[in-house]
Amino acid sequence: MLARDDNYPRTTVSDGTCRLTLWQADRSKPAIPFDRKTQIGLHHLALEVGTEAELNASAARIREWPGVTIEFEPEPLAGGPRKHMMFAEPGGIRLELIWTGTA
Repeated sequence: MLARDDNYPRTTVSDGTCRLTLWQADRSKPAIPFDRKTQIGLHHLALEVGTEAELNASAARIREWPGVTIEFEPEPLAGGPRKHMMFAEPGGIRLELIWTGTA
């Protein structure tokens, strides 16, 4: 974690390569599910994994996580050897895991 500001409210995290800011939603108002086809916003976040084994192991853990919706399991991307999977975390953000087909 790089920074947290409960007054704003946000938390910034980084692995030294990528930096993400996570915002706390206003819980006093009703949540409106994001529709990627009709609303402006984050379509999805893609994250690279190092090996095909890591992709498959991640898919197995994600499959068991409460509230996760899997859009598709690991499959070839653009004819392979790259593979990817897509899922939505319990809050509805779509995430893609990608193995580049090397290593």
